[in-house]
Amino acid sequence: MLTLRALPPRRLFARGRPSATDLSALYFDSLWRHWSPGHRAIGLGLSAAATARLLGAPRSDWWRGWDAAEQALLAGARDADAHLAMAARKGLHRLINPGAYPLSANPLKNKRLFAERCRAAGLPAPETFLGDDGALGSWIASQTAVIVKPNYASKGVGVVAYQRAGDGWRSGGRALSHGEALAALAAAWRAGAVAQAACAPHPRLAHLSPGALPTLRVMTAVNECGAVEACDRVLRLSAGGPRPVDNFNAGNIVASVTADGRIGRGFRRAGAEVVELARHPASGEALAGQPIPDLDAAVALAIRAHEAFRDGFVVVGWDVGLADGGPTLIEGNWNPGADILQLVSGRGLGDSRLGELYAWRLRRLPAETWARAAPIERDRR
Repeated sequence: MLTLRALPPRRLFARGRPSATDLSALYFDSLWRHWSPGHRAIGLGLSAAATARLLGAPRSDWWRGWDAAEQALLAGARDADAHLAMAARKGLHRLINPGAYPLSANPLKNKRLFAERCRAAGLPAPETFLGDDGALGSWIASQTAVIVKPNYASKGVGVVAYQRAGDGWRSGGRALSHGEALAALAAAWRAGAVAQAACAPHPRLAHLSPGALPTLRVMTAVNECGAVEACDRVLRLSAGGPRPVDNFNAGNIVASVTADGRIGRGFRRAGAEVVELARHPASGEALAGQPIPDLDAAVALAIRAHEAFRDGFVVVGWDVGLADGGPTLIEGNWNPGADILQLVSGRGLGDSRLGELYAWRLRRLPAETWARAAPIERDRR
């Protein structure tokens, strides 16, 4: 995998300094000022190639560098220039979160390492098997439900759930003997996956997130004073599909969180479009106005987690499970997407407190950091 820094066409002919809320412009303009002539030539080539692909995409805003999926997410955004474009996101986070690479040493990407660090820091997280092959069978025998995740995957890719059913197990609608389940889990473990005890959802959210643990995405950032600050919150709910995940890209629901701790506006993908939901598609329950249990405790856990993982990471998107036994830390994201934040708020990231901290951090990066940020970087594992 590669990190590509392709300048959007709107920046190639821009004049003057970007506005205070235009994070993409701040990022790309700083790159251009510090790049060597060779890097500029490569950046222009990437820009031309990216633009050519966008011109053939339906509804694509090629001038801004947005593809059709991004435009659908931002249909109601008030200030398009304040949107942190997907084309900028990964390269930007490589600069402000230097602990990301190599991935094998990144505790916010290497799930086994994350589990070990949570255990060492005393952070509440799902029970994770961290033994050897010989102990896996006895660990599985003690569980009633298990979640298996590829070690470096994201967006819920490859996540598989196993539920105990009598003398055997069920997974993906299939009945498995104990031996079959153990063989499948052992093969995944040897391939590098993590195995965790599945957490039951909080009873007050079980009917709104059937099939997967609901999570609160909490964005934290190290602020101007060096303290960890919680800036944004988004609730993620399963729509009741076959996959045991609550990721928006897997067809699930994201919702805003109101000032009084309730569910606000909910959204879900519908084909190429994004639609607003008044009721849960599986249960028919109204979404807006439902109280979110353990909200303050979940935000406090995210802040505590960032304190434990702050070396090399100044902005983190935490997924905190709203579980029956209390908030539990599912994962931290070093390259968190801004799309769902902007969708539920109806504003670009640059217009928020979090965007203010992004801009503050970018403006203070040393010149040599910008100069080293090549147009093409290999994602070292």
